[in-house]
Amino acid sequence: MNLPHRIEIIEEKKLVGFSITTSFQEDKTPIVWRKFMMRRSEITNRISSQLFSLQIYPEHFTPNQSFRKYALAEVSDFDNIPNDFESFELGSGKYLVFNYKGKAENGPEIFRHIFQNFIPENQFEIDNRPHFEIFRDDYNPNDDSAEEEIWIPIK
Repeated sequence: MNLPHRIEIIEEKKLVGFSITTSFQEDKTPIVWRKFMMRRSEITNRISSQLFSLQIYPEHFTPNQSFRKYALAEVSDFDNIPNDFESFELGSGKYLVFNYKGKAENGPEIFRHIFQNFIPENQFEIDNRPHFEIFRDDYNPNDDSAEEEIWIPIK
């Protein structure tokens, strides 16, 4: 599997959106994204067309545990957060970044490859910070040519 990748240090980002507690077994991702997409126009101080699908995993995470899933957009400040929206401050740090092109339904296979093959084979060490994917406003998860970046925190 050929996944182009790079290592990048991300700057701190201010994000707003919604979150939900979910698991891989009962994936509630569509629920939080539907809510976010319906209300994203209420965010007045967005600074890019990028969207962040962000996960906070417990330390020593196993695939059957629950975790926090966020649907977010980047903003210039937290001064005018719309009603009910959550703010999230993403700290700066080092990330392994993969460019993925294809349907979202292939996600589990891609992540399995990254975590079971690529990371161990290249001796990267996962850091206990948020994991996230970045895509544009017009992202369509059912499109073969949909593009996203997968950001995995490393030490």
